[in-house]
Amino acid sequence: MRISLTLGGNAAASLRREAESLIAAATEGVADATTTLEQTLRGQVVAAGLGSRLAQTWRSRLYPPTDTGAAGEVWTVAPLIIRGFDEGATIVARNGSRWLAIPTANVPPRSWGSKAPGGHPRQLMTPVEVEAAFNRDLRTVLPPGGRVGYLLMDQMVAARSGRGFRQATSRRLAQGRGAQPVLMFVLVPQVTLSKRLDIAGAVAAVEAEFPGLIESHFGSELP
Repeated sequence: MRISLTLGGNAAASLRREAESLIAAATEGVADATTTLEQTLRGQVVAAGLGSRLAQTWRSRLYPPTDTGAAGEVWTVAPLIIRGFDEGATIVARNGSRWLAIPTANVPPRSWGSKAPGGHPRQLMTPVEVEAAFNRDLRTVLPPGGRVGYLLMDQMVAARSGRGFRQATSRRLAQGRGAQPVLMFVLVPQVTLSKRLDIAGAVAAVEAEFPGLIESHFGSELP
């Protein structure tokens, strides 16, 4: 004996509406959770004093919903930097060098594209690029003790705009601008990044709110 059971009529239509409402609610809930996580992580970076530029490296994406669910993604385009401040890290010089060169505000910005470690755009010149830009070697100053050093560019004058420095040419010196050494980089043997972010905590908080987000939209979707 074989028995067939079929759901039809108003009951089938009602179930279809329920399923459609659930998918719509899940899609809205995923969108809310994705946006919340992105904004929370950006807020953490700013609150940690790491600046809005690094905060904007957090990005998000929503995927088109399917019959079985919806999905979103949050990621950073500067993963090495973010990981360093999330876990804490000690950065040392590479390729056998003794020093890390930390740029000062006097280092010119780059006018052509490049990527620094971590995938983020490099904003300031390196020591090699500074020497090439001014066609002159940097002067190394190592005070007694050897725990910190300096790279200076000699024979520089302040730009007339008040921003940055230029080479001390005879024409510029004739204008009354005095030549001076300019500090370009501070040399240190290593830099320690303290833990300032809590990515796992932000993810856990959004996960805890996620069922409620779907439920709130599901209630609004019901006829």
